[in-house]
Amino acid sequence: MFALLQRNIKIYFSNISEVIMSFLGALISFFIYIGFLQKNLESSWSHISNANEMLDLWMIAGIVAIAGITTSFQALGQWVKDQETRTIDDMKLTDVSASQQLLAYVLSGAVIGLIMQIIVFIVMSSYFTATDHVSIPTSASLPVLSYILITSMAAASLNAIIVFFIHSSTTFSRLSAVISAASGFAVATYIPYGTLPSHAQTLVKLIPSSYETSALRSLLLNPIIKNDFSPNVRKYLVAYLGIYFKINGYQLNQIDNALIMLGMTIVLIILIIVLTFWADRKRNN
Repeated sequence: MFALLQRNIKIYFSNISEVIMSFLGALISFFIYIGFLQKNLESSWSHISNANEMLDLWMIAGIVAIAGITTSFQALGQWVKDQETRTIDDMKLTDVSASQQLLAYVLSGAVIGLIMQIIVFIVMSSYFTATDHVSIPTSASLPVLSYILITSMAAASLNAIIVFFIHSSTTFSRLSAVISAASGFAVATYIPYGTLPSHAQTLVKLIPSSYETSALRSLLLNPIIKNDFSPNVRKYLVAYLGIYFKINGYQLNQIDNALIMLGMTIVLIILIIVLTFWADRKRNN
């Protein structure tokens, strides 16, 4: 299984065009922000101190989460290719079971998603530090890495369930483009969470990566919000920017976000195993 995991990661990073394609969702969001949204948002927030820094940090959290979704999805394209070329049939001659094969694909997607999210975080932090003098709290580095680690597995697991039903590279490529475009809306990056209608907010909370976005925003923005704003303004910004989600009136904290993501990951992995056994049984019959 570990040989298959290593092989998938090597294949992904050896294909530069595939790496760039997997970055597409994050790149689109980044260029839309710096090209169009940044100045418009800054002008509408002109009455708020540190608006520029807050918007940059808010966007970093969202784009990192988008990178986790799109890169792990693109990494799972190798699974589709192996089915098309019947490489998976050759794997049946080894002692690696079908569930272990699938787990190797999911883990490779998670590892790739982890690496790419870290790269995106470093690149965006460096860019906004150079251009807007944004400072990333040093104390947030380890918690940010922890949330990225958890979400990488959650995003890869959710993507694996989607890819499970795809058996054509053409279909995969088309769906990849859709996911790249839709991921920004799914984690409330293109539009502030507080402006979404209630049913849209519910849909956002069904996506594991949205809890990463919320957690990273709280880690990056809390130092500014706590020191520079009154309690009433702070309460408004928390709801408007999606710094903390609420479920049935209960405001989630950072630990809650981590537990929810872990719980979602476990449920998704169980579902993947069930689907694998179901597919094997159907094939054998």
